[in-house]
Amino acid sequence: MDLYHLKTFFFLAKVKSFTKAASLLFVTQSAVSHSIKKLEASVDTPLLQRKGKTIVLTDAGLTLFASCEKIFYEIERADQDIARFKRETKVRIRIGSPVEFGTSILIKHIKAFLDAHPDIRLDFFFSHHLETPLVQDEVDLIIDCKDHLLPNLIKTYLFQEQYITIAAPAFVKEHKIRSVEDLERINILSNDKHLEWWQNFITAIPEKKRSHLKNVVQINHVRGIINGAIAGLGIGFVPKYTVLRELAEQILIDPFPLIKPGADHFNIFIKREKLEFKKNKALVDYLCLLKPSEFGVD
Repeated sequence: MDLYHLKTFFFLAKVKSFTKAASLLFVTQSAVSHSIKKLEASVDTPLLQRKGKTIVLTDAGLTLFASCEKIFYEIERADQDIARFKRETKVRIRIGSPVEFGTSILIKHIKAFLDAHPDIRLDFFFSHHLETPLVQDEVDLIIDCKDHLLPNLIKTYLFQEQYITIAAPAFVKEHKIRSVEDLERINILSNDKHLEWWQNFITAIPEKKRSHLKNVVQINHVRGIINGAIAGLGIGFVPKYTVLRELAEQILIDPFPLIKPGADHFNIFIKREKLEFKKNKALVDYLCLLKPSEFGVD
């Protein structure tokens, strides 16, 4: 089996697209197709099937893909080990996280790691959709409050993400907000129209009171919800770490302090083979040593 054809197959199997694989490999689509045909001819068995626009690996393809993961991750690790012997050579880690956590917390606490590891460079990928980039090796590891149950992933617990309802003091006073029932006559600022964003709050209140949340104003960004609450557009619901300053300065208050919403768990997710890389292990260890209070969470 030709190593170049194997690499082409490996990329194609990850992204499930001839177009995207060609883009990642800087070749034409026909070159990708040619490599796959050559590889299938060399092993004398089909490795993938096209079902409409979808690419599905055959049993033989799945077996070969598992071997390719080991081969190419070992090559990547060897390349990084050899890099230590070159002058001024830096290895790179690509880390993914949700937008608000990455821009508000991660960026602020990463300098100490970079100072301790001058041979490492970090690239950041902030998105609310992190699973596909992780599977396709567009990032080396992710920090996420969503669970990912993919095979071969190592999950490392970091902290609990506490949520809080927020409103401007003047808004609370003007609308005489004293109980959950008052939510029926005010705007609910939410990341989505169906209030999935508010689930940790909804499950913390009696079922008969959940219907009071009905006047939904969709704002699909946490900072937008915060600024909307400050401007008096309604009551928002956000991770507590995102409004610590506003709470301390009484720009915002929690109108329902006796209600304790459920918490999400933030975890690190990384492929088992990737965790064996020294650079990635160093970053995971560093993140695990940070205290939750340093992230602004309980």
